[in-house]
Order: sequence, then C-alpha cells, then structure tokens
Amino acid sequence: MIFLMFLPVTVQAAGDADLFLSAFTETATAYLYDSFLLLGITADHLVSEIITKEAALEHATNVQKRIRVIRAKLKAVSQRRISDLDRQLIRLLENGYACIDLQAWALVKHIEQRSTQTAKNFEDQRTQCWQRIKALKSFYSALPPAPEFPEPLSTR
Repeated sequence: MIFLMFLPVTVQAAGDADLFLSAFTETATAYLYDSFLLLGITADHLVSEIITKEAALEHATNVQKRIRVIRAKLKAVSQRRISDLDRQLIRLLENGYACIDLQAWALVKHIEQRSTQTAKNFEDQRTQCWQRIKALKSFYSALPPAPEFPEPLSTR
C-alpha cells in the first residue's frame, strides 16, 4: 500500500476504476444467475401452489425492478472509456439482462393469465436466457483465474 503513495493520482484512480469495474461486473454476473434462478423458483412455486399468485407477482416484479437498475448501470458503464475485453463483458451482461428482463415480463404475464401459451412463452424465454448465460460462462472460462482465487474453490 505504501507504494501507492508514490504513484500519480491518475494512476491510482485508474487502478481504483479497474477494481470497481471488476467488482461491479462480477456482482452483476452473480445477480444475473440469481435472477434466472429466482424467476424459475417463483414459477415452480406458483405452479406447485407453494406461494400465492400475489406473492409470485411480487417476487417477479421485484426481480424485474432490480434487473432494470442493473441494466441502467451497465448502460452507464458502457459509455465510459473501458478496455475491449471489459466492453465485451459488458455487452454479454447487457444481452443477458435484456433477456432476463423479458423472462420476468413473461413470468408476470403467466402469473396474471395462467394459460398454456403464457407458460410456453415463459419457458421459451427461459431457454433463450440460459443460452446467454452459457455465453457469459464461456467468456469467463477463457479468462485466467482471478488473483483472489489462486486455486479452485473446491480445494479450500
């Protein structure tokens, strides 16, 4: 940390910006996965009558609100000067979140109408979103391991 005192402020700020961008994209990636799971669990619990229509609607709309906040943040980040690799990641995240936003909307429609067609629309959207999540997983698998995790987590 002492060596940071001797770096120009712009170098320190650039390092901080990279750190914050990395933290944001990793958190956004985690919430993308979580949103996919939350929407699926909500649909399953609705069909199994574990939760009420009202509770399912509340879950789906709350997930969608958070998705839209993150989409706005991704848009703001994409307008900044970032590396090509970061831009590629932001684009993959934007595509994933756009899909999950539509999946949440499809779930809301299914909750409201409970028809065979709305169920099919939700499942079709879910399949499309999984493909986008897989593309994001492929992107991450091509990167070197993060310094925070020098060995696989399963060995800890």
